[in-house]
Amino acid sequence: MKTVLVLGAGMVSRPLVHYLLERGYRVTLCDINAAQARSVIEDHPHGKALELDIADEDTVKGLINEADLVISLLPPKMHPGMARFALDAGKNFMTASYLSEEMEAMADEVEERDLIFLNEVGLDPGLDHMTAMEIIDRLKKEGYSILGFDSHCGGIPSRKAANNPLRYKLSWSPQGVLGAITRASKYRRDNELLVVPGKDKLRHAEVLHVPGAGIFESNPNADSLYYGKRYGLENAVTVRRGTLRYPGWARFWLFMISMGFIEREPEMEFEDEQVLDALLKLNLMEPPVHIYSFIVEKAEANASVFLEAMVSLGLLKPDNRITGTYSAFDIILKCMQETMQYDSDERDLVVLHHEFLAEKAGTREMWTSTLIREGDDQTTAMAFLVGVPAAIAARLILENKITSRGVLIPLEEELYAPILRELGELGLPHKIEVSPYQE
Repeated sequence: MKTVLVLGAGMVSRPLVHYLLERGYRVTLCDINAAQARSVIEDHPHGKALELDIADEDTVKGLINEADLVISLLPPKMHPGMARFALDAGKNFMTASYLSEEMEAMADEVEERDLIFLNEVGLDPGLDHMTAMEIIDRLKKEGYSILGFDSHCGGIPSRKAANNPLRYKLSWSPQGVLGAITRASKYRRDNELLVVPGKDKLRHAEVLHVPGAGIFESNPNADSLYYGKRYGLENAVTVRRGTLRYPGWARFWLFMISMGFIEREPEMEFEDEQVLDALLKLNLMEPPVHIYSFIVEKAEANASVFLEAMVSLGLLKPDNRITGTYSAFDIILKCMQETMQYDSDERDLVVLHHEFLAEKAGTREMWTSTLIREGDDQTTAMAFLVGVPAAIAARLILENKITSRGVLIPLEEELYAPILRELGELGLPHKIEVSPYQE
């Protein structure tokens, strides 16, 4: 029986672990919180839950040596170190995170050792690539030219659970959510190159209607042209990848950015300080006596909307206080973690939607691919759509179904086709539609 070592028992680990256990693999799940790992493994006879401090390199190396495949669900900055241990031990390695420069630097060594280091095999990144490449390869085989590509993905609350002013709750890494707000972006729209600094990114939010799901904001996501090149779309006049949120998200966070309220520097030491007062002091402002009047002055016509959102984050609560060293980013992160959690009866929603403008023999068509999933009593939509594609990929590696070697992301048909096919068999088909293009 083959053994899979899974590092990290966080929010997306359960669907991955249980998929592998149910298909006859032995799984060792490690986390610094042993109770969390045990809650995921439950009482499965082929599962083992261990407490592990990643800093204990000897123990980590020993566990890797015993495994047939290593899957890291740790924070992204920890992947390269675990990958290096796997490489030294001659083991295949996987993450659901973005491919890092450190990982790419190992490519020659990984290929020389006849190994697979597979990255970006979750939802976004992951299924976004797979569902896009499925259509791209099909269009090229059928003789189409691809003129435009818009891709949008978001993990958000279901309509019923979107019951706070920002209409958002946390279904994945809070640090990732907050950090993405000011991550610089690059994309091409109608042959115009747009290079957008992080602080201005949300000014480029676009309105998107997804049939069957509703109206959203699509905020540009990192470097779309990097993936445009990987997808073979260098000649497309539009290449844009966006992150979906409900309307109003961009407007509020642009205000918070303008106030300096999500900066990572500077840091200050606080002693029993009210959180909004601390944010103001970090920006060299004295806390005003009348905070509502202060926000009205700064936000003008949007003041009531922004104040409602700030109240929902706990920023105006007198007893929401901090002690210790904090940046503005740290304070907002703490408030999000405390106020943006799902209740036990609430469900999340994932929407993944691609739009391709394609041309053949002088006729233009719009091709779309849409995947919509709402969470259920068993798991969140986010956990399912990150964990299960990764688990299917793990099975393909363990069964020697992947012929490619080296540091990979799932752009090739031998990877994306079986994963998408099995997801459909598990009740998660994505819908492809073709219609005449209308300007």
